[in-house]
Amino acid sequence: MSVENIIKEITGELERLVTTKTVIGEPVEAAGKTIIPVTKVSFGFGSGGGEGKGDKGETGFGGGGGAGAKIEPIAFIVVSENETRLLTVSGKTDLGKIIESVPEVLDKIKSIKSNMGKKKGKPEVSEETKEDEEQDAGSE
Repeated sequence: MSVENIIKEITGELERLVTTKTVIGEPVEAAGKTIIPVTKVSFGFGSGGGEGKGDKGETGFGGGGGAGAKIEPIAFIVVSENETRLLTVSGKTDLGKIIESVPEVLDKIKSIKSNMGKKKGKPEVSEETKEDEEQDAGSE
């Protein structure tokens, strides 16, 4: 089998697997509503091969290929008598959620520190006041 035939076979299989029915799934009836899954399909493939001659004049060919696909739900279309809605599926990972919440967490920490200083009877000191005090202490 030549490299060209390997590529044709792999792409033919991918074409067979990835159809519009894969992206827009089969409707499902539930609780008086029709639910249609919507997916994201990602795939990739690679192949390679080579021919050569040995020391004694013999010829040979080697080749191979592979493919991978990933199908993930991204939304559901929900159809009822009164309305049609698109319900998206959040694709955020736990790490993404943590990174997204960092500014909010920092604001809360600052607020807590500020409130702790007020409760202990310590007046809040601005950065400018701190610098002025440090300069005064250094000049004495």
